Amino acid sequence: MDRRDRGGRERILMATMAVLLEMGLLAAQTRAVTERAGVGTGLLNHHFRWPELRARAWEAIFEEVVADLWHPAEAPAAALDRFIAEAFDEGARPYWALWIQAEALSATDTAIQAALSRIRTALRQRLAALLLAGNSQGCWTLPQPNATAIRLEALRDGLAGMLLNHDPDIDTALATHHLRQAFAREQTG
Repeated sequence: MDRRDRGGRERILMATMAVLLEMGLLAAQTRAVTERAGVGTGLLNHHFRWPELRARAWEAIFEEVVADLWHPAEAPAAALDRFIAEAFDEGARPYWALWIQAEALSATDTAIQAALSRIRTALRQRLAALLLAGNSQGCWTLPQPNATAIRLEALRDGLAGMLLNHDPDIDTALATHHLRQAFAREQTG
């Protein structure tokens, strides 16, 4: 593959990521991608099949989320505080919408299903590593950091869904409070 092909593929992938964040998985169409990338449908189809492109772009978006969960020089306590503080802020909503749409699509779309599985595993491993590092550094004491990661992930996902669906009994501050309280209950000692 020559440099021009790689540049075209990359431009199409980046355009697809932007379209997904703006429109969501369900509303995104190849036309919006080709317009954003400045390429024709033929070039898009030459490089990608739509289901694979959509899944690859979704996965690339969430690979960035995984990397952002815990920065290399960040102390575990600061990273966890940021994880909780940013979980439900307004800027996270497009990501939550994409996540929930991917979960729904995964029942019938094998490309999305595979991407969702890889990202879910990567996010959980990253959060568990953060929790384990916090244990090692004496920031907190968790008897089972891996299990705590699963429970925090499940609560965060559920609360985000409630917020996106405008549940009248929850708001961002209360969701954040519940996530902090859940983490506090996980600690021993």
